[in-house]
This record gives sequence, C-alpha cells and structure tokens, in this order.
Amino acid sequence: MASPFEFSYVFTVIGKIWEAMPVTLLLTFAPLFIGFLFGVPFAVIRRFNVPFAASFLKNASNILKGIPAVLLVLMINYLILKPIDYLALSYEWAKPLQTMNKIYIGIAALSIYAVVQITETVLGALLSVGKGQYEAAYSIGLTRTKTLFRVVFPQAVPAALPVLCNNVIGLLKSTSIVYLISVNDILGAAINSAAVNFRYLEAYIAVAVVYWAMCVCVEKLFYVMEKRYKYAAGGKI
Repeated sequence: MASPFEFSYVFTVIGKIWEAMPVTLLLTFAPLFIGFLFGVPFAVIRRFNVPFAASFLKNASNILKGIPAVLLVLMINYLILKPIDYLALSYEWAKPLQTMNKIYIGIAALSIYAVVQITETVLGALLSVGKGQYEAAYSIGLTRTKTLFRVVFPQAVPAALPVLCNNVIGLLKSTSIVYLISVNDILGAAINSAAVNFRYLEAYIAVAVVYWAMCVCVEKLFYVMEKRYKYAAGGKI
C-alpha cells in the first residue's frame, strides 16, 4: 500500500520547480521594472496635482485597486486573446493562440498591478516629506526638479522601503496566478509534476517552501538596504 505522504517526493518536486524558476523571476522583475518606470512619475504627477493628469491617475488607481490581481490577469488574458482570435479567423492565421507565449500576457497584467502599488507607495513617501522642506529648497534657488532629487527623494526613500518590500513580496506571490492562463511558473511546474502520481500535497508543500524562501530573501535584502541607507544618512560614509 502506498504511503499517504512521501517526504522524499517534496525534494523531487523542488527539482522540477527549480527548472521553472526563471519564468517566475521574469514575471516578478519585469513587472517590477515597469512598475518603477511608470509608478514614480505617476506619483510625482499626483503629488504636485498636475491638472487633469493627477485626477485621471487617481481615479484609475482607485478603480484598479479594487480589482483582485487574479481577476486582472484573467481580464487582460481575454482582452488580448479575443481580438487576436477575431483577426485569426478573419485573415486565416495559422493557430496564433496555440503558438502565442502567454508569459507576456502575465507580464502585462502583473505590470498594471505593480504600477498601481508602486504609485501609491511612492506617493505616500513623497507626502511624508513636509512642505517646509520644499519651501527651504525653493528659498535657496533650487528648481522643482532639483528639489525632488536633492531634497525630497533622499528623505522619501526610508519611508518607502518597508512598503516597497511588501509590494515586491506581494508581486512575487501574485505570479502564482498566471498558472490559470497556462503559464508554467513554479506553481505550474509543481502541479504538473504531481499530476503523474497524484502527490499534490507534497507538491503544494514544496512550492510553499520555495515561495517562503524567496520571500525571506526579499525581506533580508530590503533589511540590508534600509540598514545601509540609514547608515549613509547618518553621515558615516
């Protein structure tokens, strides 16, 4: 009779998970890069209440914050695939949906999630810097751009780092939902491995351990960054 739980199979699944690790890392770092690329300027626009743009970004953010990441991935999946399917039927393309790499759909959806989260985080950090800092910078002739880079951002970074850590961890864990659109990330690799012998519990434990280890690494990284930044801010380096 087969054992109800086979501990050694956990390590077998971890080996399969390791092969899919590049996909999960790409699904984390690509949206993270896009999140910073758009999130920081969006936060600055909202901080300085740029006419029309600030109100538009605020309303868009409020709407997107209310949509679960899993639903966002599914919506983007169909929003992209339906027009392609229509064009394929119209122009008799050769199986475009079957050959399309859905990892790009996952990146697109998770990038939207990342932009919203990072915008709110950076905005909160910018608002934590008092108006007196701006006035003091302007009084010595600094432009708004120089004030941002020389005065505001250095003070906003310590306030942003703890929340950014949570953002990165949340994004990392959210990559698991791309399995729903047939992307073979580490969760997909674990489930596919378990489908051979129905050792799903072992597979879930294996992937949980891997996610936990990755989140711990992110926490440690941000802890070191915070410590180094505070050390530098103290004038010791």
